[in-house]
Amino acid sequence: MKRYIILWLMLLGGTWSLTAQNYYRLRVDITVKKKNFDGTYSLTKGTVYYDDVTKKLVMDLWFPKKETYVMYKNMVYVFKDGKFVQSYQNPAPPETTIFALALKNNLKYYGLENSGYKLTDIEEDGGLVISTWLPPEQLRKAAGKLMIANKDGRISGIVFFGTEDPDQIISKQFFEDYKKIDNLYFPTKMVQLLYDKQGNEAIQQTEFKNIVIDEKGNDHFYDFPIESYLQGTSTGQ
Repeated sequence: MKRYIILWLMLLGGTWSLTAQNYYRLRVDITVKKKNFDGTYSLTKGTVYYDDVTKKLVMDLWFPKKETYVMYKNMVYVFKDGKFVQSYQNPAPPETTIFALALKNNLKYYGLENSGYKLTDIEEDGGLVISTWLPPEQLRKAAGKLMIANKDGRISGIVFFGTEDPDQIISKQFFEDYKKIDNLYFPTKMVQLLYDKQGNEAIQQTEFKNIVIDEKGNDHFYDFPIESYLQGTSTGQ
């Protein structure tokens, strides 16, 4: 389960850039359906809370079991039944995820513009604007090039390439069914195709519903009291 959550968070994450914005909170219900490499299926449901002031992202999952994942700085903390279970390194800080980028209206290029990534090519193809990006030199052992497709000024797809073979596609991600809320556009469906070294494919579909911006209340999640749980003094909500 840990490996699955890490991979999902990495694919939800982009690269942070500083963008002026007027919104600071986002809540959304998620449903994640996945066909794994071994042919098995999984289903996950829950609610995501992101606060741009506290810089915390909380995934409060209720299916298939009740557990809470808190992303903060460079760590992920896992809680079950009101108790701390484990923590591990965060592959994608909260500010880099699709939730933060959408809240800042910064999804067009996945937040790459001011990240250190270099735009190396841009072309038009059938109504799509396709751009190619290379990671900064210091990241090239860990990250390959990206190709992003935009339509009507909004991201519609992104292709991730490997590091050992720069032409090997390791993942494709599609953003569909945008919905306007206030002055922001949010994709309500994200489809990911994952490939292993043998060329096998896994499919993951994430649906976003009941999107709420700048919610009042639920402060327990927006500023999740991590330290209180670690010290065993929190009683939950």
